[in-house]
Amino acid sequence: MLLDILIVIIAFIFAVTISNTIANESSAIGTLRASGYTKGELIRHYLSMPVIVTFLAAVVGNILGYTVFKDVVVGMYYNSYSLPTYHTIWNPGAFIKTTLAPVIIMLVVNLIVIIRMMQHTPLQFLRHDLKKTKRKKAMRLPRWSFMSRFRLRIMFQNVANYLILFVGIFFIMVMLAMAVGMPDTLDYYKKNTDSMMFAKYQYVLKSYVDADGNVLETDNSDAEKFDMTSLLRRSDDFDEEVSVYGVETDSAYVKLKDMDSLKDNEVYISDSFADKYGIKPGDTIKLDAQYEKKTYKFKVKGTYDKSQSIAVFMPIEHFADTFDFADGRFSGFLSDTKIKDIDESNIATTITIRDITKMADQLDHSMGSYMQYFQVLCILLSAVMIYLLTKLIIEKNETAISMTKILGYDNREIAGLYLASTSIVVVISDIISVVLGAKVMDIVWRIMLQTFSGWFSFHMTPVGYVKMFAFVLIGYLIVTVFDFRRIKRIPMDMALKNVE
Repeated sequence: MLLDILIVIIAFIFAVTISNTIANESSAIGTLRASGYTKGELIRHYLSMPVIVTFLAAVVGNILGYTVFKDVVVGMYYNSYSLPTYHTIWNPGAFIKTTLAPVIIMLVVNLIVIIRMMQHTPLQFLRHDLKKTKRKKAMRLPRWSFMSRFRLRIMFQNVANYLILFVGIFFIMVMLAMAVGMPDTLDYYKKNTDSMMFAKYQYVLKSYVDADGNVLETDNSDAEKFDMTSLLRRSDDFDEEVSVYGVETDSAYVKLKDMDSLKDNEVYISDSFADKYGIKPGDTIKLDAQYEKKTYKFKVKGTYDKSQSIAVFMPIEHFADTFDFADGRFSGFLSDTKIKDIDESNIATTITIRDITKMADQLDHSMGSYMQYFQVLCILLSAVMIYLLTKLIIEKNETAISMTKILGYDNREIAGLYLASTSIVVVISDIISVVLGAKVMDIVWRIMLQTFSGWFSFHMTPVGYVKMFAFVLIGYLIVTVFDFRRIKRIPMDMALKNVE
């Protein structure tokens, strides 16, 4: 998913770059067209260089990917699991996604943009008149200070470029939402494991009777019997395994309202079950037996928030009747203290807080390096994209900047006009994109997890939002250094040379 978003950003940058190149060289293009060069010749000329550069970058990227950067990924691989020694092989699928796709996108995007821009006449190119819309009457501005009105005018003159800037920041923010939100989500579940467990110990027995046929008992005063089985929620994508629990009506661990008044077909379901499939109280759910041709229908009475699994809860008496189990049968014990008077040979498994957090710990341990990698990548991407767009804005206003230098304004004052305007737009876009990016990531996360067994919601901490905002801002601060140097290099005689 991150790779797909990255390819969209690359295509976006390609389109902006080639448009900027043609706009800067419009005089030369107009001269060539007037001299007899055809549109096809110019299209091939402007298309060849970016495609050649992309092809060379793809070749170099593959060489580095299978040599230098290979060791980075190998380190992540060995940090993930106890996996066997790897062997480097050529991956055709990766080659298509990382090499052929960018080259094809570069070819198609540039071809579309170049063909569209070549529709202008030679005279329009010579006059730098590449806008489709005619110049409109200047908008009346508020009676603010001169500098404030100047900055506002710059914003209105570059609305199209600022809109492109906003879209680019938004795409990067979606990537950042994944890179920052994934560790936040795992950390949230690790910290809240206590509130998602029935009891500190959940003992699942091999059988409720021992080898001599005696019913297993314990002297733990806080131990409580429960029964459980597994059913399937079938769908076109895959069959989700659902844990069905039978618990005491006055359970000290699974505390549910009105358990003693539930009808035979009424149940409670976990919040995770309800959240994943959009189930509400009053709905009817249909579950199938795993190894028999039996279907069970239950009416949802309510939800239970202290369970992370996809689960259904009913009174243990109803449980036995529903599944035709023998009276007195049970699957195990719930307890807040360790049970020591049941032989280990009778216990199938013991579930503790540590067992629940292992999944989150392992994901955090294995995916943490990838997420840090993408955070750095997003900072670099934001810097590159913002640099290209602010460069376009400065080049578009080179004549005006040159004129302000003639009028006596120094480089700092000019930077205060043009860079401050862009800074305002970047900060506003950054704030809006942080919220939108997290919302989009939440939707994408839900779509992603629909194809997996189990469920856990996407969580972003306030610090995570701040980090997302700061990462793009860091990229922009890097860019301002280059933009200030570009403004300093604009000569005063440019305004005189370009007067028509």
